[in-house]
Amino acid sequence: MAQADYDIFLKITEFCMVLVQAALLLLLWKAVFRTKRERSAMIAAALFFAVNLMAKLPVSVAWIRYLAVFAFALVYCLIRYRGGYEKAVFVLLLFYNFHSLSTLISNSLRLKVQNILLSGMDMMQSGYSYQFRQKMMISALVLTVVYTALMLFMLLVSIRVLKNAEMDRRDALLFSAYSLSGGVLAGIVSDLYAVKVGDAVFSLYDAKKEMLWKIPLMAGCIFVGELLLIYFWKNYRVLLEERQKRFLEEKQVQAMKRRLEEAEDFYGNIRKLRHEMKNHLTNIKGLAAGEQYGEIADYLSKMDETMQELECRYATGNALTDVIVNDRWRRAEKMGIDFEVEFHPVDGISAFDMGMILGNLLDNAIEACEKDRQEKRFIRLRVKQKKQFFLIDVENSFDGRLHWQEGSPFPLSTKERVAPPLMMEHGIGLKNVSDIAERYYGGVSIKVKEQIFHVTVMLQREQKSNIRQ
Repeated sequence: MAQADYDIFLKITEFCMVLVQAALLLLLWKAVFRTKRERSAMIAAALFFAVNLMAKLPVSVAWIRYLAVFAFALVYCLIRYRGGYEKAVFVLLLFYNFHSLSTLISNSLRLKVQNILLSGMDMMQSGYSYQFRQKMMISALVLTVVYTALMLFMLLVSIRVLKNAEMDRRDALLFSAYSLSGGVLAGIVSDLYAVKVGDAVFSLYDAKKEMLWKIPLMAGCIFVGELLLIYFWKNYRVLLEERQKRFLEEKQVQAMKRRLEEAEDFYGNIRKLRHEMKNHLTNIKGLAAGEQYGEIADYLSKMDETMQELECRYATGNALTDVIVNDRWRRAEKMGIDFEVEFHPVDGISAFDMGMILGNLLDNAIEACEKDRQEKRFIRLRVKQKKQFFLIDVENSFDGRLHWQEGSPFPLSTKERVAPPLMMEHGIGLKNVSDIAERYYGGVSIKVKEQIFHVTVMLQREQKSNIRQ
């Protein structure tokens, strides 16, 4: 085989390697970003291949190609996803780590095969150059095939581990740091394959034969370590979500217990007042007989105060929600908050769930108004029914300051946290409301305009089997 033909073969092999890398990177990218088969993804893969190939042809320095591809991926994220840089960095560094580990293992195997093929060859025999290039072609093929197989295996296993995993910024940075460390370590070992010392060349594998199996073992351990890190993190997130769910359920039960206690106190006071009414009438008659009209006025004034505490201004069609709405109205009125209610009775929604929704939304609104220093503060509650849909709207004034957690549909709670920060990153109340809405095939929508906070809860009459009755 002529030297020119051998050079062409090596160029074709490099071209195929770039093509394989582009396809495998697209595979990992789609798994992490969960993109469907779309034209933009195919265009991105073609552009990546072009950028990688164009960077590879004029230069031989690998890090220049890596920087070119890295910059392209970040620009693509900016255009396509309007962000997502952390995930992009994670994907690229994970791919770089797997590339470096696969290169270490495949190079060790290639050198082993190459040593076997070249053993016993005599440089003085005729046709040595032809046979040498032929055997080097075989070792290059071994390198390409083994590298591709290892990369595919590593990516498929990691994609399986990453399936359905929700990753935030901190998680992406943690895994990126591990991947970068593994890739850099693999790169350092690759640089030690052959080191020029003076006029001589130090060969790591010639000096330490055991490195042919130690280096692949090290690469395998790094790969397993990354997988275990992702696996344990994923299980930890699942456990955390279950703990949070149980915590929320406990808070729901405690909140409903408070609602029932409120109703019990309210109706207990009514029963007490009815029981004492006969005594009140007797006392008033006695005062009237003694012509103590000033005392009668004072007595009636005190009775009026007691009656106002038990007044039900709003009727919702349900005793429990009557207590909740009227209790919040009394609290708002004492704070000087304008409280408006438009409530159409609903059916098909359990009193338990309706009480949870109203209690949480109105408590949040009162808390927001309490911190608001505006002269005119207000809360508006509207409950409407449209066919099988129920809309619960709560609108309130607030001080205009909200803090949102990335990836969360709800603003951060300003209340003192009861649970550890990792368990509860947002307000408990809105999460409870969202969980109830999902059971009724509905959802929660939040809108903020200047210093007005507006939350809408949509419910459907048709219920899932796990709704509390």
